[in-house]
Amino acid sequence: MTLLPVADGARLLGIHPKTLHHWLKEAHVPLSTHPTDARMKCVMEEHLQQVASLHGRPLQASRPLDVASPLLVPSQVQALSAPENEREPASTACLLPPSHMQEADQIQRLASLETKVVTLQEQIAQLTLALLQERERSVEHRLTALESFLQPLVGTQLSALSIPGVEQEPPGPRPVPRPLHPVEQLARSRMPPLIEYSALGTYVIISSQEGEVHLEPNSRAWFDWLATLSSFRFVGPMGRFTGHRGYKDGQQTRYWSASRCVRRHTYKQYLGMTESLTIANLERTAARLQSDIEAR
Repeated sequence: MTLLPVADGARLLGIHPKTLHHWLKEAHVPLSTHPTDARMKCVMEEHLQQVASLHGRPLQASRPLDVASPLLVPSQVQALSAPENEREPASTACLLPPSHMQEADQIQRLASLETKVVTLQEQIAQLTLALLQERERSVEHRLTALESFLQPLVGTQLSALSIPGVEQEPPGPRPVPRPLHPVEQLARSRMPPLIEYSALGTYVIISSQEGEVHLEPNSRAWFDWLATLSSFRFVGPMGRFTGHRGYKDGQQTRYWSASRCVRRHTYKQYLGMTESLTIANLERTAARLQSDIEAR
């Protein structure tokens, strides 16, 4: 098999000699010394074809070689391993035409940019993962702190209710509430009833006209009471919203929808008919609205 100087092999591949040195080193291809000029390194033609195939480079075998770099026969050469840090002399680099040198330089710059882009992508992925982990830790810490703060309060209320010896306030005349202004009365009458999740884990119903309404959720009386409303407010453990009855041709229908306005944007969810307004449905709708708000 014919031997070629590294400079001529680089010219046939259309790359810089240093690039060819790097490729040969990656492929573990040994280099041989020129028989008349020990400064020049040569490579077997079959090894050159192998490297060209690995990197997808066409090998211009039909192109005539430089006179200063004649073809060599293996019997004329002593094969020696080239040192890893040995550099190609400037004289062989000058054998490469300017157009090919410019193309090789652009290829090297492109490869360097691709490497930098891959590195930046990996760094961005690592930063994103670290940010998500830090956010999860922050949310978990806040939830733990809130639970530790609420637990003594709930325990105190439960113990006060369960201990029979707790002193009650002495009976006495209750203070007479001041009469409401007509504007206040009108505002309270128009305020929708509130269904709120309490610290004791139960729901409390507050009406602006009747005060606290004692109803068992999901009972027949619960649905009958909802049928008399045109709107209500719901505050659950996972979110809140205002429920509105639908209208058709100016008349109320049995269909309900939930809405919540945040930063001048209104989020809506369909609730269903009055018979489907269970606590589970209300909590599920409130959670979906909260998820939509957080995702925006």
